[in-house]
Amino acid sequence: MKLPPVHMPVAEWAPVVRERWTVLVEKGARMKAASGKSDAFDAMLARLRDMASTGRFDGLPELLKRRLTARALTWLWLNDEVMASRLLNPRMLSVLLEAQQPRLTRITLQQLAQLYFRRFDLLDAREGLRELLEHSLLQQLEKMPLPRIVGPWPDPLVTLQREGHWLLTLDGPGQLVEKVRSEGRELGATFSEMGLQGFDDGRYADLCRAHFYLETLRHLPLDASDPVLDELLKPPVAKAPFEGERRIGHVALEILIDRAGQEPGEVWQSFILNLAGDPRIARNAPNYREWWQPLGEARIQKVRGWLSKEDLRLFLQAVEQFGIETQNSELQRMFPARKRFLEGLFKLKLIRNTRLLLGGKAQQSVKRILGEEVKTSFARMDGQMNDKAVIYLDCGDFHLVEGSHNFKIWVYLAAPGELLRSYERSSFSQRDLNVTIPQTYKKLYPMLPCDAFTHYPPLAWQNKVFTFLASNGVGLDIEKLLSPEDYQLQLRKYGIPVVNVHRTMVPSPADISVAPVEAEVVPPGSPAASGRTPANRVVTAGADIADRSSDQHPTGASAAAGRLASLKPSALKLLRYFRDNPGDRVRYAANVFGVETREINQILYGPLKGMLTQDGNFGWRLTDAISRELDALDEQERDS
Repeated sequence: MKLPPVHMPVAEWAPVVRERWTVLVEKGARMKAASGKSDAFDAMLARLRDMASTGRFDGLPELLKRRLTARALTWLWLNDEVMASRLLNPRMLSVLLEAQQPRLTRITLQQLAQLYFRRFDLLDAREGLRELLEHSLLQQLEKMPLPRIVGPWPDPLVTLQREGHWLLTLDGPGQLVEKVRSEGRELGATFSEMGLQGFDDGRYADLCRAHFYLETLRHLPLDASDPVLDELLKPPVAKAPFEGERRIGHVALEILIDRAGQEPGEVWQSFILNLAGDPRIARNAPNYREWWQPLGEARIQKVRGWLSKEDLRLFLQAVEQFGIETQNSELQRMFPARKRFLEGLFKLKLIRNTRLLLGGKAQQSVKRILGEEVKTSFARMDGQMNDKAVIYLDCGDFHLVEGSHNFKIWVYLAAPGELLRSYERSSFSQRDLNVTIPQTYKKLYPMLPCDAFTHYPPLAWQNKVFTFLASNGVGLDIEKLLSPEDYQLQLRKYGIPVVNVHRTMVPSPADISVAPVEAEVVPPGSPAASGRTPANRVVTAGADIADRSSDQHPTGASAAAGRLASLKPSALKLLRYFRDNPGDRVRYAANVFGVETREINQILYGPLKGMLTQDGNFGWRLTDAISRELDALDEQERDS
């Protein structure tokens, strides 16, 4: 006989019924938490706390023979971190197990199991404690009889009795996650099915989640999104300990950076920047030390290379927006050609690294347009550069410094010093870009050419760049750097530059930082600092900050140079540094010249005493008189 299908009526619980049920659930939870407690239990807790406070444990071994004492002690271990720090150690655990023969009660055993899951590898802070607790639990679980009545929910002790041989091990979290993944299940659901839902609030479960998230990352398709990425961005997850000093976030970053290749997608790059921030910041910055330093230099350089595209995007955004906001028709007309040129370099995979510099107005413009999308780090510009954007491009065989408007494009055949490349320096002036950096390049490579070209007339500046590079043996696929129309015009007007078969060789940079010379060790306030000749002179390696060409500095300069004529090259070099970088601190100068701060201070408080002043931020500046004398001395050297 075939019966018709049964249609069960769908009943909707009334709000009052749901409310009563919620009250019952909460009441049951409170009863469960309070189970096993009594006045005698509270009195025993107080007695144990008193022992821990006074350090007098007379009679404790005898007390531990009572089940009430064992339950109270394990409850304190589990719920009171202060008492646990005083009462939880291998010796105390051994005394407890010896006293509770032949076995522990179910409540005491369950509390010990919870303690294991909650503290897990942190128990190793007390030598041998985790391993002792692991073996003790396994032994006690073997002695535990099976419950006579089986309830509707899994019993955690029965689960551990059956699975404890692999769950209660140091690699238990990894094995559990592997089991969950192989079965295609969820981690939380697995804890519940094993009856361990009350054991998932501690270190063991944190490591399980870490392994689960990290395994997901290892098998995630390239640049694919996943809810795990959102979980890993939560500070409690990202900063959770993993192994040694490493956190879960460190391992997640390592996995994605290593898997991403040379051009990561937006999803993974966004995750990395949201978690760790831009790595192109000073090495002593807190964020750099916390997240990037543990990853190693190779990974840091890899991510810095990725961010070149972001720098280029922001630079072009700033240039385009400035032209629109100022209604600069000339700049708007020239913008497509600049964009095509710079993006062409990127598409040709020539750009290895970049450094973005934004003036205050340019920063505001970029942030106003892109808002929260701006995650990249950039250097500041002030003064006449306040409304400009500048980008430094390391293209391997050549280097460019390109600006937004009223700024030439500078072309170098080698890196123009460390000023643009070092993230210790976070602000730049017009003098830095147009004077200091080119001068540094000339000192590093006296025989190596460089040049700067205005962006007018249209197409001429690109041809000058192509011709300069070609004459030095660097050929470019100029068709990729110009629009089809401009390329045809280039062919008709200029032709294709002939690449010199004899490539200009880039020599090793001249040593303009340090050279062992005789230097005065002059502490502040000493007679030598007052102008008297010191009795002792000490040879200090690295104290001379002069370049080699300065070794021939004339000692008989004209009166225009004043007291600067008698200074050593090292002192003059430092004086010029602080003229070009007013407000810099001693450690910045030490980083640039590759010497210790002590050696910079020796010169500042010795031969340069009184020539500079220090501001409230510990930055150094030349006095007006010394600045004029130094300019006069430089002019005299140029004329000669």
